[in-house]
Amino acid sequence: MRVVELPDDDNVRLMIARWCLEEWAHLFPEDTEQWYLDMYADAYSSGSNPPHALVALEGDTVVGTASLVPDDDLPGAREPGPWLAAVYVTPSHRGRGVGRALVTAILDRAESDVWLYTENEMSWYESMGWTRVRDSEVNGHPVTVMVNRAV
Repeated sequence: MRVVELPDDDNVRLMIARWCLEEWAHLFPEDTEQWYLDMYADAYSSGSNPPHALVALEGDTVVGTASLVPDDDLPGAREPGPWLAAVYVTPSHRGRGVGRALVTAILDRAESDVWLYTENEMSWYESMGWTRVRDSEVNGHPVTVMVNRAV
């Protein structure tokens, strides 16, 4: 398995956009495929600055994705960003270290503290050194804000 920048491939981008829409539709019902595709286009042209979009590959098959974005649309957020966002691993590849590899690759690209919020993966992120900061809410769903401090 290897982690690389999101390829300039419309089919891959569309597939990942659909994964993210399905996974987080309850939090962001107004998001569209085009919103994700625009973010991926920004990531492709951003150079060393966020946003970044990565994929995990098993051979030539995309099995996961993660992004680093300047702002992750958390209502009332006080944290400056950047934000780890849209960490997704296909069900058939969960529990194999794909998510951990994606998160590590994102942190390698960050030049400062990185923030995230999650509904139910606090323990998993804590196992990688993330620290709980506070509780919040997104569209009526409780989330926990966490930080990974730059060393």
